[in-house]
Amino acid sequence: MKSFLIKSTTLTAIVFVIGVIFYSTFLKSYFIPVLPFAVLFFFIVTNLVHAYLLKISIKSGSRFTSQYMAVSFIKMFFYLAVAILFVFFNRETAKTFLLNFLLLYLVYTILEVFEFSKLVRQKG
Repeated sequence: MKSFLIKSTTLTAIVFVIGVIFYSTFLKSYFIPVLPFAVLFFFIVTNLVHAYLLKISIKSGSRFTSQYMAVSFIKMFFYLAVAILFVFFNRETAKTFLLNFLLLYLVYTILEVFEFSKLVRQKG
């Protein structure tokens, strides 16, 4: 877990730096104040889900795949619900938010899948 926390913290710092550079220069007119909180949201949820999945993988090795899929589905549904709620209450900034939200989802999902595939290869 410590290794994943370091990697996700580093990734979050990189995403923040890239965001500051892009939104303080050529994307200045598209900045919305909620974007830094979206990055923190993905950081927190990704780390919580990862810790939970690690706990599951230790307790129930044979059922891990089905539980991983279930947790991934719930997480994706939760992200979708958050995005829909934001769009419902903030229609004027919906496009910018959704584009950033999708990018963050992809970035953090790639990290999570890469780390878990490494874990599964080590166990197998």
